[in-house]
Amino acid sequence: MNAYHNPVYPHSFPDPFVLKHKGEYWGYCTGFWRDGRAFGIVRSRDLVHWEEMPGALAPLPGDHPAQGPCYWAPEVALLDGRFHLYYSVGNEERMEIRVAVSDHPGGPFVDSGRRLTSEPFAIDAHVFEEDGKRWLFYATDFLDASHIGTGTVRDRLLDPFTLEGDPKPVALPRYDWHVYHPNRPEKGFVRWHTVEGPFVLQRKGVYYEMFSGGNWQNPTYGVSYATTRSLADPGEWTQAADGERVLPILKTGGEVVGPGHNSVVRGPDNRQLYCVYHRWSPDLSARDARVMAIDPLDWAGERMIVLGPTTAPQPGPIPPTLSDLLDAPVVLRPGEAIRYETGAPSFLVEVTVEGEGLKAVLHGNEERSLRVGPGLCRLEEDGNGVTAISFVADIADIADIDTVQLSGLAITVGWEDLFLEYRGWDGADGWRVESGRLWPGGADPSWIAKGPALEPWLAVVNARLEGEGWYGFGLDPGPRFVLSRRREGWILDTGEQNLPIPASFDPAIDQQFRLRKTGDRLEVAWEGTVLGTVPVPPGPARLRIGAAAGSASFEAARLTAL
Repeated sequence: MNAYHNPVYPHSFPDPFVLKHKGEYWGYCTGFWRDGRAFGIVRSRDLVHWEEMPGALAPLPGDHPAQGPCYWAPEVALLDGRFHLYYSVGNEERMEIRVAVSDHPGGPFVDSGRRLTSEPFAIDAHVFEEDGKRWLFYATDFLDASHIGTGTVRDRLLDPFTLEGDPKPVALPRYDWHVYHPNRPEKGFVRWHTVEGPFVLQRKGVYYEMFSGGNWQNPTYGVSYATTRSLADPGEWTQAADGERVLPILKTGGEVVGPGHNSVVRGPDNRQLYCVYHRWSPDLSARDARVMAIDPLDWAGERMIVLGPTTAPQPGPIPPTLSDLLDAPVVLRPGEAIRYETGAPSFLVEVTVEGEGLKAVLHGNEERSLRVGPGLCRLEEDGNGVTAISFVADIADIADIDTVQLSGLAITVGWEDLFLEYRGWDGADGWRVESGRLWPGGADPSWIAKGPALEPWLAVVNARLEGEGWYGFGLDPGPRFVLSRRREGWILDTGEQNLPIPASFDPAIDQQFRLRKTGDRLEVAWEGTVLGTVPVPPGPARLRIGAAAGSASFEAARLTAL
């Protein structure tokens, strides 16, 4: 596994957006590239090592109304089988959002001739798609708001080139940490605020818009988020950080200056999300000093967290257990098949399918099949006895179809449980799933475990106390860690060793613990803080969790083979 050390791309790469396609990563940045084209492009297979590619787009003709020196914030979305590059262009004071199109993520992209936005100033386009519906999130100015400045809005995309024309506010400037300039000359000497760089995620029914706020030169600058439970809600979303009681999830501090304008992408294992962001490097000139960094993004309950910004070497993104079809696709004709052993009965598989009529056959205790594709297909099995998967071209009866193509296949051994239903925990008599949480049951404290037994692995556990009580986690076989209160603060107690937890730990809200087992050692971390390493029995082990009835609940757990 590759380690990484930020910045992962130590050259100018502002406003980085990263697209994952067929097992490869394509990064795009603001400005002109070394070849004179607009928007730099880099490519990677592991998020750590990047190769430079030609620039994305020829600049607009000199007589074009939108032609200007500013080409900002590119984002690429695969829509209707083609790659659409949404970007901002203008002279900095007047900016519009346009879209260019290509048949390949590496371009070249050709401007469509379509302007999407009508506002004098519109930047930072982001496309969010769900259930066949699409929205464009972007940033624009609010001159009559209580806090004058730039905020984010959303509008329906009727097609890749047309907005509905009814933008609704999402995250407007609200707090002092959003101040860009106390008396901004080019805006009429007003106290100017900035909220920009939207990026949207959805988890367990909650929508999150990440954004950057303030001025990178201020110590308050950083990345936060706003939430809603319905995209149909016309009102503003609820912001998480006020800059005083709750701070941004990425912010300036120590060696890190100006972390911001992020995107989010799945790691090579297709489990762990990564926040991709820029920050300012003292090694480059003051104007071109924004370099690209990555750090894991996760949740503890409904609280979004980024395990960063990091400056020291970090464990690299976990590779899939098996990957194939990266350099060349496989083409299947009617009746042809390709088979893969999964390595364990709990796994995640992703593959890109071009064409119709593909069938996935799951081989295990009982053979079963399902239709997959076209497009990106994501299949997950968890303890159902499946040990192999075949892809079969079942297209004999489909008119005008004679082949189906597979590319970018990845299989990752492990599982994830968001506790939306009860799934395969041993010894869980009396335990129940309710409201997206796992609650312990029975009269006595109990421990439950989930397989398969693997080695090595990374496990994540989200839990909170429900009043007085305790919860714990550990290995089966191996040590158990019990959350305990001592005079000096909270600790994890193994019975033989105590791991102190920092004073900011609050057990009454969801907290995340991360366990990394390699050989006879187990590293235990609270979010991004390593608490310690303890000896454990070598060999395969399962994850187990425990609590007394009514004393705690669990919000999520997952285990990924390393």
